Amino acid sequence: MEKSTTVTSEKKVSSNCINDDLSVNILSKLPLKSLKRFGCVCKSWAPLFENPHFMSTFRSDFISNHQSLYNDTSLLLQVTGREFHILSDDNELENTVNLPNPFQQEDLFFNILGSGSITGILCLHRYEGGPIVFWNPSVQEFKVIPPSPGESVPRYQLFLTVINGFGYDHVRDDYKLIKHLYYTSPSSRDYEDLGLHDVPWREVLDCESLWEIYSLRTNSWKKLDMDVYFEGISYNFSAHSSLCGQLLFLDGKCHWWHYVHLSDAELALESFDLISEVLCTTLVPLDIHFVAGAPHLVELSGFIALISWIYSSTPTFDISILGEIGVKESWIKLFIVGPLSCIHKLVGSGKNADIFFIQEDGEIVCLNLSTQIIEELDVKGDHYRQVGQVLMYKENFLSIERINH
Repeated sequence: MEKSTTVTSEKKVSSNCINDDLSVNILSKLPLKSLKRFGCVCKSWAPLFENPHFMSTFRSDFISNHQSLYNDTSLLLQVTGREFHILSDDNELENTVNLPNPFQQEDLFFNILGSGSITGILCLHRYEGGPIVFWNPSVQEFKVIPPSPGESVPRYQLFLTVINGFGYDHVRDDYKLIKHLYYTSPSSRDYEDLGLHDVPWREVLDCESLWEIYSLRTNSWKKLDMDVYFEGISYNFSAHSSLCGQLLFLDGKCHWWHYVHLSDAELALESFDLISEVLCTTLVPLDIHFVAGAPHLVELSGFIALISWIYSSTPTFDISILGEIGVKESWIKLFIVGPLSCIHKLVGSGKNADIFFIQEDGEIVCLNLSTQIIEELDVKGDHYRQVGQVLMYKENFLSIERINH
């Protein structure tokens, strides 16, 4: 006698069974790079960044999920040409550090390149040119960087030096510095001011440029073949303005702003990998483009962030995050801050989603993106010398010279 068998059909679970709240909760925890890509998979996911509920959840997760990146780091707050305050996790003033004076000059003014250093070595430079210095505040040690071969030109050859980046190559345990030399053709008046006569005009370079990179390990410079990436008209903000907020080192790459063409004002982020020595360009969409002044480049929760604003008595600041280097579509406008009153300028970002400003009266204040609360730090910056910079820093008690041997 045959036994009868009963076949039970399995029920298929439809994706429609997942309610919207659960979908939003799951998707908000994805990395920005993945989320932008998944928007092409499902039509209902594509407009997520226009959903206020999703954006609120995503912002909260974005800030809270990356705080471990800043363990054992401090903030340095520049308040004068040579004086820095060390801030605690609660933005309380803990200590004061003075920049070194390696050349024993009076009123020597140095600025720190980029957004600081999580490896303990800072790069000091002067806006008007001159020597560059590597400095370790933890052991009060500094090293003066030698001039590059590109600077060894006759007095009649004028040039402009633009520093594009400073960072750490973790593969070679090396600190590196990138710069761009623009050679210009001076006028007869320039030569008169220099006291030069009988100049060999045929030998003067006109509108040519040279890229160079310095290695602390070898204590030497070498030429970089990068001209192919800058055909045509180009412009670099750092050649004409404060380097504060114009350069960033993150994840082994040096980043800076660049105009691809002056005619259509197309803005791009250039990212130079210190290990592979390869440059990558990321265009910036017009809808998050700055309106006036150079955009501010900062690190926010481990990501590259662009802060743009319109100059006014009550400015509003837009903060956009880059999800993937080289992908123009991966930019997303994540925060809109303001309008704020009495703000003179932006000076940088810190831990815990903090953004720092200098007010019109010179007072330095901190805005927390999570709480939207503004806190005064009870310290004033040097308003008239346009000083004001917030830097991430981690102590390093190893000597600079250990690499240079």
